[in-house]
Amino acid sequence: MSSRLTPQILLFMALALASCSSRDKTAASAAADAQTLFQQGHNTAALRAIHEALAARDDVSDYWLLLGRISTTTNDLPVAFDAYENVIELDRGNVEALRLLCQLGLAVKSPDKVDKYADQLLLLTPGDPLPLVMKGGAALQRGDSNGALGFAEQVLARNPQNSGALILKGRVLAARGDFSNAASLIEGSLIGGSDESGRLTFLKDLYVQAGDRPNYQATIKRLASEKPGDADRQLDYADMLYQTGQALAANAVLVRQMRRHPNDIGVAAKILDVWLKQGPDTLATEQIRSQAAGASLEMKSAYARFANETGRPDLALAILPPDLGGSTPDIANADALAAAAFATGLLGHRADAMGRLDAILATDEVHPGALLARARLKAVGRDVGGAITDARRVVADDARNVTARLALVDFLLMQGDVDLARNALREGVRAMPEEPRLAARLADILLKRGERAAAMDVARDLVRAAPVSLRALRLRATLDPSAPTDWATSRTAPTPGQ
Repeated sequence: MSSRLTPQILLFMALALASCSSRDKTAASAAADAQTLFQQGHNTAALRAIHEALAARDDVSDYWLLLGRISTTTNDLPVAFDAYENVIELDRGNVEALRLLCQLGLAVKSPDKVDKYADQLLLLTPGDPLPLVMKGGAALQRGDSNGALGFAEQVLARNPQNSGALILKGRVLAARGDFSNAASLIEGSLIGGSDESGRLTFLKDLYVQAGDRPNYQATIKRLASEKPGDADRQLDYADMLYQTGQALAANAVLVRQMRRHPNDIGVAAKILDVWLKQGPDTLATEQIRSQAAGASLEMKSAYARFANETGRPDLALAILPPDLGGSTPDIANADALAAAAFATGLLGHRADAMGRLDAILATDEVHPGALLARARLKAVGRDVGGAITDARRVVADDARNVTARLALVDFLLMQGDVDLARNALREGVRAMPEEPRLAARLADILLKRGERAAAMDVARDLVRAAPVSLRALRLRATLDPSAPTDWATSRTAPTPGQ
């Protein structure tokens, strides 16, 4: 048989090579976009881009690595864990992925896999204490506190200040109910020590477990003081200040973060969430006007969205740039455009608003702000089915979007689907057991159905999930006047730091 390549075979090979080249380019371009978006804080868009890259090429470890990093940042730990496992399938010696698999394995309750990946890591980095600490964590998850303590002591014998081993030992003590000695161990290690972030975070969680509100509040302040530029820590601190009646101090913390991260849409969204969690009276009209005046467009959008959510669409339009309507939608201005469109619709110009929202969605078909605004305007126009479809899409993309989930519940109730509304809330409570807005709404629905005992159970579950939350205690006290109201004697928080 001749070994010559026929014209048909040559054509097939050329097409195959062209196809591979096209897929490579598509994947590389999407991955580059994902990296840029991730660095800019546009995590939802970054996730879409990296999934596009993986759809074209799922055999590139760097793409899975980036998915793992983004998913870890968005707290989607199961997805992050799966992504890092794919990295190891393609690159068995990837130390970054192995270290994160060990840590995430504990978060997703897979102690056997933690042992497996820790053993692989020990072979690659014999002097690294992290695999031993992770094996100790796996032992503790199995209920073997003695084994866990043995791993902690093994690491501490080499380095008495190893943060991971100290935390592991503290976790063993806490698992045995010895919260006092666990706290003393970690607090003592902080004196003159370095690398305090992990230990302070553990202390925060420890004080939550112990229901020790004063020390929890003090630790929140210490975490914020340690890293003034860390937005998540500062927002936790601001939220705590709001809960303890220090609204001016809380507002000052948030304004500083707006100035530190003027173009970070993720930070803007989190700040908005803090305001909404606190309630509609968090910011007065004049306060919004004055603070938004010198803010970036991304931060103006947060103020405008809060104004819309609290029934002040005229204020939302007043603080946004007057020439915004002529802008072409892009990642930087889409939130502001959606806020302006929604305000326009609320003021009675629904057709104009829908056209603006459709223009945003033509550029980004899953933009949460535009989808949710469109859903609400559809509901106003009695297209409740369409509203439910849009709201479900937002919730499907982000199960932790409280505003979207509450809107979905509104639409389901408008349609008379009380059971579906209740189920949507229960799904949210499972995803965010510490979230008071979802618990309060679920309790309200149950009360209206005459299920008072079930409503009180919801409040009690919230307090168990968030024992140091004053909002949780207030909700329980509202439903059950006989419940302890120790929050009333705990209204003095640490003075605001930088």
